Amino acid sequence: MNNNETKMPAYIIGIITAVIAIIVTWILIPAFGPIVGILIGLIVASVVYMVLNYFNQTEEPSEIIAEPASPSDTGIESLLNINIALRKEIIPEEIRTLYESIIDQLIDVLPKVNSEVSGGELAWVINRMATEYLPEKSIRPYLSMDDAQRHAEDTITSVKESIAGMQSELSEVQDILSSHKTDEFNNKAKFLKTRFKM
Repeated sequence: MNNNETKMPAYIIGIITAVIAIIVTWILIPAFGPIVGILIGLIVASVVYMVLNYFNQTEEPSEIIAEPASPSDTGIESLLNINIALRKEIIPEEIRTLYESIIDQLIDVLPKVNSEVSGGELAWVINRMATEYLPEKSIRPYLSMDDAQRHAEDTITSVKESIAGMQSELSEVQDILSSHKTDEFNNKAKFLKTRFKM
C-alpha cells in the first residue's frame, strides 16, 4: 500500500477475505467436491487475510507535523524557567518578590497582547521582554553576581528601578489593551523598544 493512503479498516479486510473465500469455494466445489473446495477456499482466504493485514499494519504512519508553539507559550515557558532559576538561588527576599511580581505581570499580559495584536509590533516587544529582556538581560546578570554584589545597596536600587520601570510600562500596555486604544499600539511599541534597548 502507498504510504500516503489511509489504513484499510478491519471490516473491509474481512469483507474482501469472505468474498475471496466464497469465489474460490464456488469455483473448486464442482472439480473437487464440497469438502475439499471449502477447505481450499478457507486456506486461500486465510492467506489473503494475513497478507492484507500485514501490509495494512506495516504501513508507515503519515508524518506528524507538530504545531509551532505560540509566542505566548514560548514566553510563558521562558518566564517559568527563569522563575525556577530564581528560586534555586539565595537572594534578598525583596528582590525575589519584585522579580516574581514582574514575571506574574508578564504571564498575565502575554496571552492578551498576542490575542489582541497578534503579529504586531507591540506583541513582538512584549514577547521579547518575556523571552529576552527580563530573563537574559536582567535576571541572569543579577544571578551571575556574587553574594556581596547581590546584596550591595546600589545593585538593589538598580534592580528595583528596572523592575518598577517594567511594571509601569506593562500596566500601561494592559490599559491600552483593555480600552482597545489601537492607535497607541505602535507608539507604545516604539517607546518600549527604545527604553529597553530591544
